[in-house]
Amino acid sequence: MITKFFDNGIPSLFFNYDTGAPFSSCTFCEKKLTSETKYAVEKMINQNTVIQSREIVYEYAMCWDCALTLGSDISQESKAAIQQLYIAHGDILMRKLDYLHRTEKYNIDSWLERCSLTGKEIRNCGEFSVSGIIESGNLVYEQTPMVVSGEFMQKLHDVLSEETKKGFEGLRDKITDGSPSVEDLVYGPVPGLF
Repeated sequence: MITKFFDNGIPSLFFNYDTGAPFSSCTFCEKKLTSETKYAVEKMINQNTVIQSREIVYEYAMCWDCALTLGSDISQESKAAIQQLYIAHGDILMRKLDYLHRTEKYNIDSWLERCSLTGKEIRNCGEFSVSGIIESGNLVYEQTPMVVSGEFMQKLHDVLSEETKKGFEGLRDKITDGSPSVEDLVYGPVPGLF
């Protein structure tokens, strides 16, 4: 059974890189994020696996209203394809969640050691995304935090319909500020959590 456990605060990994503090507003609608707001944070990270250095490619915070809107913007074809992809990798995710909850490993390192959907060790990934849900000013350990390898992000991108990909173009521009160098690294606008 998946339980819900609140961390004591928000780990710095989920802070805004520029400010070194929790995100203060939704990246998309600019709604103020307070300790009462439920929202998601996602970061896309490039990693040099030889020297184990990491660089944040982009990050964003998304209020729950925007997250629900994003879900409604995905075509039925894409929703069905995403569901099949998650079913195919669901055993890995469920085993990971069962182990972490059963052993009460409520620390960020335990949750982000391996890709949540492929089991691949993150230290061996050239890129990956990290996402978490913040609720009542705390990180929620439930089905997130989640880490998704570049390998799985590519699979996710490959199953999206052209309609969904076009619909996400505005989101991608908002996340990347239109930087071509960043866009080259991003398979899709929201590779991990959503």
